[in-house]
Amino acid sequence: MEREREQGIGSVKAAISLHGQKFNGVDKDDFLTKSGELLKGKLNMDRLKETKKSAEKEKDQAEIELLKAKGTARELYFGVEKLTNAEARNRNKDEQKNSELVRELSAMKQKLSKLKFDMDTAVGSKLKAEKLIESSNSRVKSYTISAEELRGEVEELNEEHVLVELARIEAERECRELEAQRKDQAARFSKKIKANKEKISSKQKEIDEAKVLETKLAVTNSDLNVLQNEMEQVRAMERNFQKENLVKESEAESELRSAKNNLSSIEEEGFRYMSSMDVIRKELMLIVKETKQLKKQERKADSSIQQLNSRLMNAKSKLESASMAEERSRAIVSNLSEALHKLRAEIEKAKRDRENITEETTRTKQNIELSQEKILSTEKKVLTAMTELEGSKESEATALKELRVVAERTMRNRVFSFGQHSTITISKSEYEYLIKSAEVAQTVADKKVEAAQAWIEALKAEEKEMVSRTELVEKELKEIKISEETELCEIQPATPKRSMRENRMSIGSVRKTMMRRSSVSMGVARQSSRSPSFSIKRRAVMPNLVKFLRKGRNQK
Repeated sequence: MEREREQGIGSVKAAISLHGQKFNGVDKDDFLTKSGELLKGKLNMDRLKETKKSAEKEKDQAEIELLKAKGTARELYFGVEKLTNAEARNRNKDEQKNSELVRELSAMKQKLSKLKFDMDTAVGSKLKAEKLIESSNSRVKSYTISAEELRGEVEELNEEHVLVELARIEAERECRELEAQRKDQAARFSKKIKANKEKISSKQKEIDEAKVLETKLAVTNSDLNVLQNEMEQVRAMERNFQKENLVKESEAESELRSAKNNLSSIEEEGFRYMSSMDVIRKELMLIVKETKQLKKQERKADSSIQQLNSRLMNAKSKLESASMAEERSRAIVSNLSEALHKLRAEIEKAKRDRENITEETTRTKQNIELSQEKILSTEKKVLTAMTELEGSKESEATALKELRVVAERTMRNRVFSFGQHSTITISKSEYEYLIKSAEVAQTVADKKVEAAQAWIEALKAEEKEMVSRTELVEKELKEIKISEETELCEIQPATPKRSMRENRMSIGSVRKTMMRRSSVSMGVARQSSRSPSFSIKRRAVMPNLVKFLRKGRNQK
């Protein structure tokens, strides 16, 4: 477009210069008048060119500003659409969250009512358990203190529940107010956007009209180019044929007049175009002001939206704090119910353990009595076997002496008789004696084996007795630990979380002391488990067995 405009302006200048050169061969007066008119035309054309350039620049600026205004309008439109969509989504989300919160609150109320009922039942069962297991006034006082603390906690939970309901009501009211404000703002923005769209459409129509004027100017420029070409031809003809050009001068004058008329019409159209451009400028200034106002309104809307979001966040934080308080109350109630169930289970286990322990103690006592009887019988058998062994040893010693004497005699006789005969004859008495001595040796060996077996049985019985006594001591220690842990568990549910660590430390210290006591009691039990009579008998029996075994080895 700019190149075409520059070409048109150049064509007008060329036409004016042709007009000036055409009248060189005419009279000076006419030429001066015509040259003055041509100078005026040049000046007017220069002014028109300058005005046209300024108009084109202003038009370009106006087009740029229109494009910017269109872009801002589009951005505003899309921003408003995004805001409306976001608001609709946020509304749906808020409605869903509110419905979910209402459902959760109703469920929480039901659960709290159930928990209260369970607490009442648990308190009743706890009182029954206390009546059944009360062993001292201190425990009764601790249970009453824990019950009072539980009541205080339940009252605090009820107060927190009331605060949660009030916070929920306030949050719902604020949400409704925010929704109403958002609806009003959306309606205002939609109205403003419609007005801006109408203004933009009207300005687009004016721009189309300006384009039509530009096409007309291009046509006139083309006509001026044609005239310029004709003037150049006329100049060439004037140089060669000045006389013949008089007729053509009149035609040129008529053409100049027509050109002047065209120039006047072009000037009028330029003035009209300038007036239209001034109107467009004013409208563009108004659009800029409106865009600035819209931006300010957008900023205000953004600030209001941020405030609303902050309010929503505060409401959400309040609801979250309320839900956390309810969860804490649930956790406290569940912990209390679990503690009560644990107390019941531990009480039942303690009863069962006591019954089992009593049964096992009776059984172990019976087994101990039987083992003691067996030990006494085995000790008697061992003593009788020892006396028999000593008698058999003495008889063996005398028999061995006699055998040595007889053997020496027989050996002497046999040595003398061996040189004469190849066989050795033995008397019946010797043969029978040898057989009987072998049988006696077998019986002695059998008695030794029986004595060793009896000694082993006595050791096994003693080990069994020790194992049974250690089991009894361990069971007693377990009972003591269970009773102490139940007492601590009964005291702990009423205490807060900070005291749990102290209780754990105290439990650990109690366990350490109990382990020390159990080790001491085990040592005492081990020391006192053996009866003095049995230990003395064992001391008397053991050296006799050792002596007997040594004698047997020496004899072999």
